[in-house]
Amino acid sequence: MKNLDQIRAKNALAARIGTGAEGSESVAKKVPVMIRENGFIAAMSFAKEKGKGYADVFNAIIDHLKDINQMHGIPDNFDGFLDGLCKKDSVVLRAVTAEAMAYLNYLRRFQG
Repeated sequence: MKNLDQIRAKNALAARIGTGAEGSESVAKKVPVMIRENGFIAAMSFAKEKGKGYADVFNAIIDHLKDINQMHGIPDNFDGFLDGLCKKDSVVLRAVTAEAMAYLNYLRRFQG
């Protein structure tokens, strides 16, 4: 049986993240700061607007949450997840944010 850190690492290694419009470093390094500064929903909304690698990061987060059965009844596509997360209470938002940040620790190391 694998522990959660092993699953996070496996999912981060399998993720394919592009670069942002500026073509510089992987956006996987930028997203954790965006989440910490603005919150998960605001960062995901920004990713929807920008597209490119930003949306890839959030799609990787959604895939990871689906893999560990932490979707909290939220649809597993980008728009459905964003809409569903807006309708959930703060307990679910905190749980999703905490797991996303833990996963992003691996993703930013493997993708950068």
